[in-house]
Amino acid sequence: MANRRDAEMTNRHVENGLRMLCGIGLVLAMVAGRVSAEEKTVVVAPASLEVQPAKIDLVGRRARARLSVLGRYPDERIGDLSRVAAYRVENPAVVAVTGDGRLAPRGDGQSRVQVTVGERTQSVTVQVRDFGRPHPVDFHTEVMAALSRGGCNQGACHGSPQGKNGFRLSLRGYKPELDAMTLTREIFGRRTSPSNPDESLILTKAINRLPHVGGRRFRGTEPAYGVLRQWIVEGTRVGDKPGTVARLEILPGTRSLHTSSPQLQLLARAHFADGSVRDVTHLTVFTTSDPEASSVSDDGLVEFQQTAEVAVLSRYLGEMVSVRLTYVRLDPAFTAEKRAEENYVDRFVFSKQRQLQLKAAPTASDGVYIRRVYLDVLGMLPTVEEARAYLDSKDPQKHIKLVDGLLQRREFAEFWAMKWADIMRGNRELITERGVHKLHRFLVRFFDEDRSFSDLARETLTSVGNTIENPAANFFRISRTPEEAAESMAQLFLGVRIQCAKCHNHPYESITQDDYYGLAAFFARVKLKGRVFGLDRETVYVGRDGQVKHAATGEVMKPTAFGQEAKQVTGGDVRVQLADWLARPDNRWFARSTVNRIWSNIFGRGIVEPVDDFRASNPPSNSKLLDALASEFARQGHRFKPVIRSITISQAYRLAGRSVKQSRHAADPRRYVTAARVQMLTAEQILDSISMATGVPEKFPGYPLGTRAVQLAEGAVDHNFLKSFTKPIRDVRCDCARETAPTLNQVVHLINNADILNRFDAPTGRLGRLLAANRPSAEIIETLFLATLSRRPTAKEAKLSSGHVASFKDRAEGFRDIQHALINSNEFLLRH
Repeated sequence: MANRRDAEMTNRHVENGLRMLCGIGLVLAMVAGRVSAEEKTVVVAPASLEVQPAKIDLVGRRARARLSVLGRYPDERIGDLSRVAAYRVENPAVVAVTGDGRLAPRGDGQSRVQVTVGERTQSVTVQVRDFGRPHPVDFHTEVMAALSRGGCNQGACHGSPQGKNGFRLSLRGYKPELDAMTLTREIFGRRTSPSNPDESLILTKAINRLPHVGGRRFRGTEPAYGVLRQWIVEGTRVGDKPGTVARLEILPGTRSLHTSSPQLQLLARAHFADGSVRDVTHLTVFTTSDPEASSVSDDGLVEFQQTAEVAVLSRYLGEMVSVRLTYVRLDPAFTAEKRAEENYVDRFVFSKQRQLQLKAAPTASDGVYIRRVYLDVLGMLPTVEEARAYLDSKDPQKHIKLVDGLLQRREFAEFWAMKWADIMRGNRELITERGVHKLHRFLVRFFDEDRSFSDLARETLTSVGNTIENPAANFFRISRTPEEAAESMAQLFLGVRIQCAKCHNHPYESITQDDYYGLAAFFARVKLKGRVFGLDRETVYVGRDGQVKHAATGEVMKPTAFGQEAKQVTGGDVRVQLADWLARPDNRWFARSTVNRIWSNIFGRGIVEPVDDFRASNPPSNSKLLDALASEFARQGHRFKPVIRSITISQAYRLAGRSVKQSRHAADPRRYVTAARVQMLTAEQILDSISMATGVPEKFPGYPLGTRAVQLAEGAVDHNFLKSFTKPIRDVRCDCARETAPTLNQVVHLINNADILNRFDAPTGRLGRLLAANRPSAEIIETLFLATLSRRPTAKEAKLSSGHVASFKDRAEGFRDIQHALINSNEFLLRH
């Protein structure tokens, strides 16, 4: 008997083992199929096994939880084995487990759950309490979350300020008391009917049994739907003491996935103020930052379609947590390039490219580089003499010496002052014409002296006095209320959009209404006087009183910068504390957002994009690079020039604009500086470049002859060319006013603009002077190319140009054609 029992036990273990191995093989085969339908993926056994959480408490019959089973590999990447593992419960009377690791209580007590993958085994402890006691559905922590899970209270649905079809919910559930009333009291209680739960409108419309404009929100089998139905069955009870969520934990957190595992199950665990922890995965809303490269199911299963880095935002009630996930679909044919590295910029850029199986473009020619760096640093083209000298130089350090020289020029200050004036909204409607010119000169002087940007922020935010004598104070003429000042300050100096939090908590970031009105409270006592007398200036001063009230609660807010409450001051200016906080090393926005804006101005795309939308759900494309730039910025006293120097001398900056054929398993190259970004020059750059190329300056009303478009103090200049090429009128506080796509109107301006055509014939212009001096045709052709494209013509271009000139009796006509063609070429009009 004993032998027979041993044999049966042995057979049972063998059968279980075979089932387990077959199951593993089947799931891994499915995973391999997802990785590529064309390739056979080699699955590598993990070096170790990790099961989370290690201990689980299930309280009540309705409690639920799930396990995260991870395989660890030697390169620190992980694979999700939750659907591959075999689970065994020591005491089935306490807890049950499904094949994908979901746990459900069966009775009070404690049990171990054993998790096995191959030869590796781990176990977790499960404690079940109060199984026999009633645990009614909690309105605040369950029903509100279930409504969010169904998308019922999002802005495009019933969470809009006007609601939809007579049914209004608070956006993302930020006002539970309002929602309780609309759910249970309006339209004679038809939305929730405890006497006939399945006829409740929020259920029948949610599953589309009755027509619903928003379509089907639930299938009727989801746990979140079950929560809503059970709440109605129990009589739509709304408790007086809602549970407070201390924090939301997302397991397994930020990870890099193994190539054989393009999916990962996320778990959401709410930690409450009373010390209890609940699995709320079934009530959490998950979204991915890159829907093209990845997807995330309602139940938190992330699946990658290609190599990518994404942020997955998990939202439960008012808590939001973002985790970064990286997946690289291995390409055996990919060979990582070893590029020369000039500095830390190259180290982090090329390291990221190697990680994501990306290849970079070759190095740009000297002609492309000198033109690019002049336009990016000074906003203008090099002169013929400057271009010729750089092209002829054999000095291997010439690019570094060039950048060092450019950063000392006055044109640098004028160009970067224009950029900052654009986003500060310095226009004559808000601060008068004289105020615009004063502000412009103030900014030019600031950039010319290369002062600390934290000083500019301090002078701006704490400014007082006459706005003509103290131009920084124009900030408060532009942003006249405490709320407007807070919004402008956050967007300009933190790269954060807080406008959403004026009416409700931010839907995609942990920014609350308290944060919004706390920040506005710093400016509550700022006053202006002088406007009533019709003067073109006002005086900013700090009044004796002033307060900001919370829009929802009516509470008078204390000045608070994202949780940092200001010390109480008597008779002083509390704004000084805001400026101090801004420049502190632990401020996570100021330095990073500023260098990101610099990077965007040079590369045409921010490491965080858009540049003024820093949030956890909008991650940087290269966080190590961003942190390194911010560290240098802080170390160099928050000065622009050292950061711009590091960027523009780097090999990454010197890449050509030609796209490179990438591995089919590479990440999207657009985010990772694999080639120079090709984009239209700005209105000012095009007009100034035409003036420089032709040698004929533009005339602007009210400005001396020779003034460049970049030097104009105003945004709304009455100039047809600048209007056609969308020079901003400075009415918005973002970099979004310029249009980068060419229009028909712009093409007509360039081809048929009489003012431009007349420059080719001007005797004082470049071509006129060369013809008057009777210079050889070959020399004139080379000069026109250098003046327009910052390079010499190729042999083919020189031959074609010479032949064209020779075909005319008057060679001047041929040269006019060449100059006209060069100015209308993509090479001239684009930054490349």
